[in-house]
Amino acid sequence: MTIFEDFFNISNDLMTIADTNGRILHVNAVYTTFTGWAVEELKSKTYWELIHPEDHEKVISALRTLQAGHPIFGFEYRFLCKDGSYKTLLANVTQNKKTGHLYAISRLRTGQVTSYIIFADITPTAVLIVDIEGNIIYSNILANNMFGYEAGELPGKQVEILIPKNLQSRHQSHRAQFHLNPSTRPMGSNYKLVGLKKDGSTFQVDIALNPLQEQSKLYVACSIFDITEKIHTSELTHSLEKENLRLEKLAHRDPLTQAYNRRSMDELFPILAQECQAEGKNISTMMVDIDHFKKFNDTYGHPVGDKLLVEFAGIIQSLIREKDVLIRYGGEEFFIIMPNCEQQKALEVAERIRSTLANAPILGCMISASFGVSTHEFKSNEMLPKNLLNKLIKETDQALYAAKKSGRNCARHFNQL
Repeated sequence: MTIFEDFFNISNDLMTIADTNGRILHVNAVYTTFTGWAVEELKSKTYWELIHPEDHEKVISALRTLQAGHPIFGFEYRFLCKDGSYKTLLANVTQNKKTGHLYAISRLRTGQVTSYIIFADITPTAVLIVDIEGNIIYSNILANNMFGYEAGELPGKQVEILIPKNLQSRHQSHRAQFHLNPSTRPMGSNYKLVGLKKDGSTFQVDIALNPLQEQSKLYVACSIFDITEKIHTSELTHSLEKENLRLEKLAHRDPLTQAYNRRSMDELFPILAQECQAEGKNISTMMVDIDHFKKFNDTYGHPVGDKLLVEFAGIIQSLIREKDVLIRYGGEEFFIIMPNCEQQKALEVAERIRSTLANAPILGCMISASFGVSTHEFKSNEMLPKNLLNKLIKETDQALYAAKKSGRNCARHFNQL
């Protein structure tokens, strides 16, 4: 017999194991004695048959909390005994992550606060019970340890002693609002606070609230979880994601102009070309070169030359389609991949960029550029040619050379040479 089985069988509490469908799998002897049901009778029933119909919605809500990975403490429900009477029980319930089975420890409800304190003494969670004025009337050993207090130090003190001074007035307001409309707030409801330890250090906590009524007085039981490590892990994950995005950008973008780099060109071109080939569309490419860039650099210096490249790339990016890909090919040369773009359209794009540059000073200087264009027309059922990118680069380079030979500040298409 395992330690768990030993504890299960000798416990004075009502011990139950059930599945998520409400089928009772195991109960201890105390359970059968208290309810009057024999073990086999209980196993032939489900919890839905034994729990008061008016409590079913509450049970469904509790199951959702358990499925979200949060235990239930001080859960109140009415259970049908064999003699036809209902007894009000308070239960702590947790779910086995491997089997999905629900483990419940139940006791007959006496006064709500008294019952909750009995459970809180054995629960694996830090628990405080606070009255309507905010006075702590009970703290279990885990709550004492969490906040750094000795046993007996917290009862009688205001709960705000556990909250940083700059947040105390806001918490008092929240507490007053809660007492006006008390309701169960399960763990994981994103009701997060900053806790203040006795030594002055702070930490992040998540809390669950459970209103308790005793002798016409309202109390609230607070289950407290230290989520510092959880938040740290979340922040670390977010930081790693941001760093991965940064590295991804560095791997695919030119750090100066933010245009794609040549590595990206080699990765993106086959994808775009295959799409055009599958749809029987043309694909055009363009080489753009800033005229007399070396002279500009020599005159104004490399830092100003870099600013020119950034402005130049931005202008081109604003004048091409979203699906077109701008690549910094090298130095002052840029390469553009234009899927689903025929020869005439590609030349119109080149002219639009050329005329914009010719009529808009960059950094106070009139800048011009030369353009070489090439187009591949996919025939019906044509296979994607090998080395198509190299072929188009070679053709655009020849067309660019022709544009420069023609006096610069113009565009030439390879098919027109």
